[in-house]
Amino acid sequence: MAVSRGHTGCVEKLLLAPGIDVKIKNKMGKTPQMLASGNYEILKLFKRSCSEFEFPVHTFSKVILCGNSGAGKSTLAKNVYKAAGPPKPLTAGIIPYTIQSPRGNMVLYDLAGQPEYYTSHCACIEAISLSSPAIFLSMVDVSLSQNEITKQLYYWSTMISSVCSECPHPSEVIVVGTHADKVNKKGLRSRTNAIEDLAKAIFKKQHFRGFIVLDATARFSDNMKKFIDVLSESNDTVVQQCPVISTDCNILYAFLQQMVPSEQVVTISQLLSKLQADETNVLPTETSKMIPLLTILSDKGLILFIFNKHSPDESWIVLQKSVLLEKVAGVLFAPESFPEYRALASNIGLVPITLITECFPDLDTHMLVEFLSQLKLCHLVDSTLKIVDTSQTLFDLTRGSFGWLMRTKEEHQFFHNRFLHVLMLTLMNGCGGTETLCNPQLKSLNRQCIVWSTGICWNSNEGVTILVDVVEQFRYLYVAVSLPGPQYQELTVLQDVRKTFNQFCPSVDVEEFVIDPRQVRNLFNKGVMSSSLSCVEISTLKNAILNKISGARDLNGKSVVLAEWTNADADACLAKLIGIENDVIGPKLEDLMNEIGAVIHSKWRDVGVQLGIAPGVLDGIQRQNAEKPRSCQASFEQVFNEWKLQGSETTYTWTHIIGILRRPAIGENDLAETLATKFK
Repeated sequence: MAVSRGHTGCVEKLLLAPGIDVKIKNKMGKTPQMLASGNYEILKLFKRSCSEFEFPVHTFSKVILCGNSGAGKSTLAKNVYKAAGPPKPLTAGIIPYTIQSPRGNMVLYDLAGQPEYYTSHCACIEAISLSSPAIFLSMVDVSLSQNEITKQLYYWSTMISSVCSECPHPSEVIVVGTHADKVNKKGLRSRTNAIEDLAKAIFKKQHFRGFIVLDATARFSDNMKKFIDVLSESNDTVVQQCPVISTDCNILYAFLQQMVPSEQVVTISQLLSKLQADETNVLPTETSKMIPLLTILSDKGLILFIFNKHSPDESWIVLQKSVLLEKVAGVLFAPESFPEYRALASNIGLVPITLITECFPDLDTHMLVEFLSQLKLCHLVDSTLKIVDTSQTLFDLTRGSFGWLMRTKEEHQFFHNRFLHVLMLTLMNGCGGTETLCNPQLKSLNRQCIVWSTGICWNSNEGVTILVDVVEQFRYLYVAVSLPGPQYQELTVLQDVRKTFNQFCPSVDVEEFVIDPRQVRNLFNKGVMSSSLSCVEISTLKNAILNKISGARDLNGKSVVLAEWTNADADACLAKLIGIENDVIGPKLEDLMNEIGAVIHSKWRDVGVQLGIAPGVLDGIQRQNAEKPRSCQASFEQVFNEWKLQGSETTYTWTHIIGILRRPAIGENDLAETLATKFK
């Protein structure tokens, strides 16, 4: 009672009394130490008085709520968390909930279901799944076709195996079916049996707990009670498999809880200063001893710890996880239809650091860059970038020195987004850096390179050409090489592909083939991409780029990025690999703004509508620029950038924009005639 009411003085006297058993449990099964989980002062007393006891941090598990959009994840999360009010219509990023309950303590992560978020989801879950297993709730709409259900479950199975590859224990998986009211009872029975059999087969590398059909809105239904029972059993299993948690780790967590909600993020140096100011502090005050404790808390999902390799003392401790998981990742990777969407990237995919600062003014920009870099969602670029209008042959498919193919053995297996994301970063870094991807004797500082969302091709001025691409529903990855001599045995690009594959696709079974280079034509044609594209010149790229692989609206369309890297002194940028179609070399943004934006600036929204830009995107542009001094001009600039990014849907030419100016909805015939004379 003294512990639960926080009577520090009383607890101190009781601990001095003979015969006190600090491991005794109350009617709810809680020990005094567990009741003191959030009381820093009482936990310090326990440390001084007891050599060992059960620690509250040990009792927390991580619960990952995943599934496609519309499956009912957020509704279920609100019910488990027992939060009031309806869930948000659209979940942005990852929403974390910390739940303390007699049935088990857990940190629940509600993942947005839109594909644009899948890569960032994988990166964030990987970061908290290093030593302790998690519980995955894979939700599926049972009213969908059996083929669609199968496809969704295979995707989430692949994702779970990937993010848990470093964890020493298998994770728990519970498959939850929703929207059963849309299926008749007879059909539901057979559908339930089929889904359960499928789940048993595909989640074989994890501990599959079962398939439960429930109404996510019915908190007190029998099926909901059954679900809570199974979740509680999984929680107990996961807790038993967790590594031993030290006393210091528990006391540190209690101390950090005292800093919430006044603090969102603190550095290690700030934390140590606060501890040193506490005369009764029992925690270590050296950075080297603090880092392992923070790493454990981060792995348990209770905080996010971002190590600063340049200055460990300034490493960041994110106390309010939603700051990064929901607000930052939720904005940077938001679909264009989301209100959180911000048009931060330029038409060639660069995001200046200044825009990151403007978008998140309350957060340390350096921390955000480290957060994205450590999760392999980006690299920092210290070069300038510009488009080069040079049309050359991408790859001569009539000749070649070497062909290599990796394909999945199973029909439903595939190379998922996270693997492609990191592979593109690795290859982009390699093709522009000082180390070549083939024979070291063939080093070249000047290379031409094209990148699209599923592949990359580059040429050196010594005649080396390498093409890497993924086709056929992400089941085939091939490498085609043309060399001036027989040096293919020394290709390191294959090592990079295998290394990245082994790390991010541990559950995907593949087979490899050496193929006739002439067969590359058949594979290449499956992508339906012209072999004549505008290329870019690359000169010594020191770092790499932030890759948001969102360009391919259609796999067969193969949206590409065209750019030139040069070693110029410029502000550092984050670059997002955003797709641009083959024919995007068209009007310059400067000309569009001078000739149109400055003349009819008040019609920016009307022009955006005629260009086919979604109303939700236009609403976001309006909100973002509403308080700017020259809001219309800023909005027009973003409209033109959006138009350029939608190259697969709109022809990016002066002819098209002139035609739009002539439409009755715009009514600028005189301006159209002037531009037709000047630019057509």
